Amino acid sequence: MDRAEVLALHGSPGSGKSTLSRVMASQLRAADVPHAVVDLDDLSMVYPEQPRPFARENLRAMWPNFAAIQGLRLIVPTVLADEQEVYDLQAVVPGCRLIVCELTAPEQILKQRVTAREPTPYWQQRLCDFVDLFHSRDDLARIRDFQVSTHNRSEEEAALDVAQRAGWL
Repeated sequence: MDRAEVLALHGSPGSGKSTLSRVMASQLRAADVPHAVVDLDDLSMVYPEQPRPFARENLRAMWPNFAAIQGLRLIVPTVLADEQEVYDLQAVVPGCRLIVCELTAPEQILKQRVTAREPTPYWQQRLCDFVDLFHSRDDLARIRDFQVSTHNRSEEEAALDVAQRAGWL
């Protein structure tokens, strides 16, 4: 039996995590590859706001159902805040092969993307600040298995690049 694999699509706001997860799902479906997408942001959409581990604990509760699917490829769009979160993610999906792909683009492009998608100046500024914070980190190379640029290419090309580097297509 093939063991499940989890691909964490990690990156700055605006890097294309959610978009690429949907495009990859379409590509994997067309290739008849068992897969699922679980967006940790969606798992934490609760009011009142819950602590950061809340989304991972929701994934932990769901994981046995996903792990039971032979050869499953699970795509998890997320921002890994530090190296410890890689270990924390691995702990909630035991027995799988965890792959971390960092999606990237030039900082100015990332800021343009988040500004275009956010309806209020408050959130536009907050996400632009988060882009700056993300790019000031010194641990990114230690967290990722590989990096894929989403700049100057179609979503389909970038998603295919990720899937191929992960060994899924």
